[in-house]
Amino acid sequence: MPESFGVGAVVRRSGPRLVRDGFGPLAMFFAGWKLIGLGAGIGAAVIFGVTLFVYERRQGRPAAVVRLALVLVAIRAIVGLTSGSATAYLATEIGIDTVLGCAVLGSLATARPFASWFASDIYAFPQEVLDSVSYRQAMRRITTVWGVYFLVRALVRLTALLTLGTNSYVLVIALTDAPGLIALLAWSVYYTVKVFRSSDEWGPMIAAAEAQP
Repeated sequence: MPESFGVGAVVRRSGPRLVRDGFGPLAMFFAGWKLIGLGAGIGAAVIFGVTLFVYERRQGRPAAVVRLALVLVAIRAIVGLTSGSATAYLATEIGIDTVLGCAVLGSLATARPFASWFASDIYAFPQEVLDSVSYRQAMRRITTVWGVYFLVRALVRLTALLTLGTNSYVLVIALTDAPGLIALLAWSVYYTVKVFRSSDEWGPMIAAAEAQP
């Protein structure tokens, strides 16, 4: 394979991008909102999302995560501009997580569950791996865990918004999002490697490759 598939290597390579794509637009909104105003915050989040998409495409990556983030940025912008309320903008995060969690779990009924949409952003799998039973098995389990994660995150954010002010709400997101996303990415890589190592398809090949000096 062209790149190291160790858990540490993948997390170091992809973890910062995942946090940037997931939390970056909200951080830009909050900074623009507090420094200038609501419209500036929404505009900063939109510009950030578009810039990320253009950058990822120029790097030759599929940018599936950024595409999703860009759609979510657009939804937040529409809600924020039509409502004129920062609270409504932030509350949109809760609705998005709820819908996203349900959609992720619903994708298990399809031939391509959620995790397989974004796997190529994390690692350049050869086509024979993408077509394998082991890969599909790993993607289904990972999809299930991510779906539950989004629903739990929605509940945490709802609790924070109802019990804390907007400043504290954003702080809660900042303190929980990055560690949660990186931990879940690390587990996803670990589980995928575990499935490959224990499979009849890839286990012997991996063992032989690792046995070479």
